[in-house]
Amino acid sequence: MSQARLWYDAMWGIVRRDAILFVSYRSQLLAQFVGPLFSITLFYYISHIVTAKSIHSPGGYFGFVIVGLVIVQILTISLGVMPVTVRQELVSGTIERFLVSAHGPINGILGTMLFPLINAIFSGVLMLTLAALIFGLPLAATAVLAVPVALLGTLAFMPFAFFLVALVMAFKQASSATQFIVSGVAIVGGLYFPTTVLPGWIRWASDVQPFTPATDLLRHLLVNTPLVHPAGVELLKLVGFIAVLLPAGVMLLRAAIRYGQRTGTIAEY
Repeated sequence: MSQARLWYDAMWGIVRRDAILFVSYRSQLLAQFVGPLFSITLFYYISHIVTAKSIHSPGGYFGFVIVGLVIVQILTISLGVMPVTVRQELVSGTIERFLVSAHGPINGILGTMLFPLINAIFSGVLMLTLAALIFGLPLAATAVLAVPVALLGTLAFMPFAFFLVALVMAFKQASSATQFIVSGVAIVGGLYFPTTVLPGWIRWASDVQPFTPATDLLRHLLVNTPLVHPAGVELLKLVGFIAVLLPAGVMLLRAAIRYGQRTGTIAEY
């Protein structure tokens, strides 16, 4: 059996385990459908009293903010659940299997991150679908092109997840860092409002992280909001962030694991 097949089987086994555990809590499935609906309803009615000359998408502010809500939903689930999932592995003692298995600790931890990421993407797609079906959000003809951009955006988000998981492996806690990242991205990433309204002293932050170009591209493709920069420039930014941050995230996670092994705290919680 090839190494690629062994890797795939190991990853699928972890994802399947996590999926079975998730659906065993039926209230989580209900909350995943009902929770986004409340957020969509709230911003649908807020959009009726908000006017913004800088937003020119067919859906107005509602179309603008829905894409931001989708990204917030993905960030909240993925960045919120991933470190918690790894911490649960520490508490239950199953993290030790990854540390001694031929699959390796990095691959094992990556496997535990896959189901939260898949679930987050599903939740984002569900929110967009509900907005279109129930509230009549007009999706652009280019919406299908959002799929590869969303995959690029997901890769650009992953280093932040690696950072949080590295904190868990080294220091066993990451909840405050998770809240800080999600809240900070919501402000400087232009998820709820255009970044042009930010004061000059903080506006630079919208250009030094991958969430802004990913959000701009997704808004343009999904609801036809005008791009801040040409599409080619936005794509180059995303690819550049991935090329720089993803290897750095993996290196940080490796360093956190080595730190835990060196100090003898790797399996503690």
